[in-house]
Amino acid sequence: MPSEGVLALHELHRSYASFAEFQPELSSLLQQACILNECMDLTRAMGILEPLTGAHISPEALLLQGPNWRESLIAKGLLSRNRAVLWLLEHLYGSLEALKQLDLYLVEALGHFPQWLRRELGEERLTFSEYLTDSHMGLNSEILHQDLCHLSFASNSFDLLLCNELFEHVKHLDLAIEEIKRVLRPGGRLVATCPLAFGQDQSIVKAVVDPQTGETQLLEEVELHGDPIRPEHGSLVYRIPGWEVLTQLRDAGFAEARIHHIASWKYGVMGSDLPGVLVIEAQRPLCQES
Repeated sequence: MPSEGVLALHELHRSYASFAEFQPELSSLLQQACILNECMDLTRAMGILEPLTGAHISPEALLLQGPNWRESLIAKGLLSRNRAVLWLLEHLYGSLEALKQLDLYLVEALGHFPQWLRRELGEERLTFSEYLTDSHMGLNSEILHQDLCHLSFASNSFDLLLCNELFEHVKHLDLAIEEIKRVLRPGGRLVATCPLAFGQDQSIVKAVVDPQTGETQLLEEVELHGDPIRPEHGSLVYRIPGWEVLTQLRDAGFAEARIHHIASWKYGVMGSDLPGVLVIEAQRPLCQES
């Protein structure tokens, strides 16, 4: 019989509007992380249910690489954090059919998550992009190039914008947030994941751009993450956002901004330091704004 702690992580969802709301629960959440291995024993025995589709994925079809289950609990190519996004979309919109009625922009074109969206939603109302440098434009002519700080789309173009693991790499996050808000329609949503400094309000700034020269200045040891376009180089981390990202979103004009904590061995959403995945959500006001 699973322990009470494991049963509590069967399907856990909480959301927070600030670090002040989250901080009182941080200690207990960190303690829950010690039972992740027990949770994973259930996953190994039972498999998982895929959010939105409800498909059962058998234990044999899982790739379990641990110990950071956020990145290493893999099913049909999707990571734990990908399923956290799908779980939240199911919570917000209800079904795949509802999502098919939306104009959706994913700031990502390569990999398993875009493939999943194409397969399950069709491509008619989907837009995908990558950030391409001049040297990569000709080699990837079939991929739409977009700079999140200077999007080419008209205002009010999308109902939903999904941004996976990108906020840490954007040179000017405030500009990117302004652009995201601009291209969303009134009532439109941003749903995003990124590494978060979840134990503090302030972001951890690792590199900045000199406003005079445009050159990047390192403030800490260089940190690179995987980049599907430039795998030989990786993508530089400029910051690990803290909870202040919610203030940045509100300052840009989003009416609602929250961070959701989602943990569920049933749906294959597990973490490492925390027993789950943190997902950012923000919504434009319903009234039309300039």
